[in-house]
Amino acid sequence: MASRLDNEEFPTFTLYTVLGDGDVNIKWKWVRLTMGHSKLELWGGLIERLESMGFKRRDDGYRMAHTVKSSKAVELAKKMLGDSAIKTLVEDLVQLPDAEKPRRLVALAGMEPKPKGKSMVEVAGIRMTIGVDNNGYVVLKVRRKDYEDARAVLERLKGAGYEEVELSRQGDRCVVYMGMDVIRKHPELVTKVCEVLRRMHEEAINKGEERRARSIARAMKKLGCPAQSPRAQ
Repeated sequence: MASRLDNEEFPTFTLYTVLGDGDVNIKWKWVRLTMGHSKLELWGGLIERLESMGFKRRDDGYRMAHTVKSSKAVELAKKMLGDSAIKTLVEDLVQLPDAEKPRRLVALAGMEPKPKGKSMVEVAGIRMTIGVDNNGYVVLKVRRKDYEDARAVLERLKGAGYEEVELSRQGDRCVVYMGMDVIRKHPELVTKVCEVLRRMHEEAINKGEERRARSIARAMKKLGCPAQSPRAQ
């Protein structure tokens, strides 16, 4: 049974499931499994195994979608094709004219996962993710599954002088966050965020992600980060 598969075997099982009831998106770097509610009982503990691999659940009332994104999706694709015999089989499937899904899976596995912590900054000993929207607005976030854990993060940040930090629920997660107005009030935090934004901006330019690079440039300007070179504007 699939529930008895070890951590090395389970990605292979996931591969066959993705090729059947799943989808792969290489532009946004995600792998998704979709199933009707009637299958949930059959899957049982397998859902927990998927979630331990980074899959997030979304229920639209008619069916359940489990999606893993970004670096975790790339890492999963690499694991699914980790066995040389299976990789060879999938690469053979790619040669077929209608094998779009295997083709996308192989492409995803060939990508490099984003190094952990590259878009993070440490605030009062807590690592927070830097998010930048299309308008150049910056938000620092940290997510926790458990509300009490999130509450502890909130109190720690408040105790360190970040009084305006907030806590909210987003889906099945608790999110502690602070916006750009809060960041601006703390010069030492602005300096840290600017350093990370500069690296993010350079990476976006090197990857040819012009729209993201412009958004990050706007964020740097709004925060008053040191001026960039003409190439960075």
